[in-house]
Amino acid sequence: MKITRRLRWLLAGGILLMTLLFLLFLFFATKNFLDLWDRLLLLPHWLFYSYSTVIVAVMGFSGWLIVKLVTGGRSTTAIKRPAPKPVTEASLTQDIAQIKAAGMDTAPLEVEIAELNERRTAGNAHIAFFGDVSTGKSSIIKALLPEAGVEINLRGGSTREIREYTWQTIAGDHLLLTDLPGRNEAEGTLDAAARDEAIRAHIVVYVTDSDLSRSQFQDLQELAAFGKPLLIAINKRDQYSAEEQAQLAQRIRARFDSAQRTGTAEPPEVLFIQSGGTEEIVRVYPDGREETVQRPRKMDVSALATHLQTEIDRRLETLSQQRDASVLHLVQEKLDLTREDYRRTQAEKIVRSSTHKAILGALASVSPGTDLVIQGVIGTRMVQELCKLYDSPVSQLDIDQFLNFSQGQLKKSIPLLLAVAGNGLKAFPGIGTVAGGLVHAVAYGLIFDALGKSVAHTLEQRGALKAAPAAATFQEMLSGNLEERTKTFARLVIEQYRGK
Repeated sequence: MKITRRLRWLLAGGILLMTLLFLLFLFFATKNFLDLWDRLLLLPHWLFYSYSTVIVAVMGFSGWLIVKLVTGGRSTTAIKRPAPKPVTEASLTQDIAQIKAAGMDTAPLEVEIAELNERRTAGNAHIAFFGDVSTGKSSIIKALLPEAGVEINLRGGSTREIREYTWQTIAGDHLLLTDLPGRNEAEGTLDAAARDEAIRAHIVVYVTDSDLSRSQFQDLQELAAFGKPLLIAINKRDQYSAEEQAQLAQRIRARFDSAQRTGTAEPPEVLFIQSGGTEEIVRVYPDGREETVQRPRKMDVSALATHLQTEIDRRLETLSQQRDASVLHLVQEKLDLTREDYRRTQAEKIVRSSTHKAILGALASVSPGTDLVIQGVIGTRMVQELCKLYDSPVSQLDIDQFLNFSQGQLKKSIPLLLAVAGNGLKAFPGIGTVAGGLVHAVAYGLIFDALGKSVAHTLEQRGALKAAPAAATFQEMLSGNLEERTKTFARLVIEQYRGK
């Protein structure tokens, strides 16, 4: 915008006037301050210091009040969160007793603890052979235990169950070798069982026949997160030269060295073995004929046997302690999952019950109230029950704040909900033409269902009722899959209407 010459003179005059007024104020303020200072110096010392203390206190209080108003009362120092309590058998036993008293199924957790105690009493070292399908786990055990009668099938994925074999080493130690089903075998139904059994072992031998894929590396990182001592056994050693073996081992260790900087356990040892099996060769006869035949591969698992014996001899007690810690963390993980599943199930029941009550309340009245969320005490009770379920302390102020946020989101959606509810009821001849309470009841069902699910979702994700995020989730759930949800609640409303 072009500034005219006259406007420029007006701005210049205004600046000059403001400057003169500021200087005038500064002169008067300085004169008054100096006069006050001279008078203070004439006062007795005790009165001078008392007066100065009052002035400093008033200025300090004013500054503190300004800081609080500007920062909104938030502390500028970082809040130190309490460190997670260590997982011990005593704490787990106490937690299991608590969730059992609440009605949760704790049988798998109690079995896990009992199995750990049995293995402690037996005192045997457990070695788990883990890895993808057709990498030679069963063949390795067969090479270590020729007399064990281990079944080896040329078809990939021959191990369909967890099998355990006793191996007596040259030193006389009895090791239990666990042959686990291959990863991604049997459509994934055995993956969880194989993973849990690997966590229960003292040492995990991860078998592969090539460099680690992304999924294999993730498997090893997951086991390392439980503190498992790992050993990578690369089968089919004859396919790699000595130089290639050194390069492959160095590349694998480098990946774990990089992961170690982010908190992963120490890199696993890498060994090359030959578990036997068969190989195809082309036989050329003197007359020029060629024939493809199969011949047995040489077996050489001495490096693996030596390493396992050394580990058992050197640090069996440490391995047992690591095994115990891994199993306790596994129990803690299952306990958390049990609690989450229980809470989800109970939350669905609470939301379903509250929604049902809201629908009945709507059918009893011809027109809804001015506030569809805080109608009666149904919404408040539902939020209180959900917060109690998730062990999240909540005040009435927090609930009111959340419901106020939700009410603001809801005002934009009420006309749409009523229109959709009316259209949904038209799918039911006769009853669908009834207006009033039926339409409002369907709207109530949609509202309370979304309201309860948004609260449960926020509590599960954040551990507390956060008003703004919960209200945003409420808006998303209120408008999500609206047509299908409307039909469901329309059917429920009609059933209630006919029953009434």
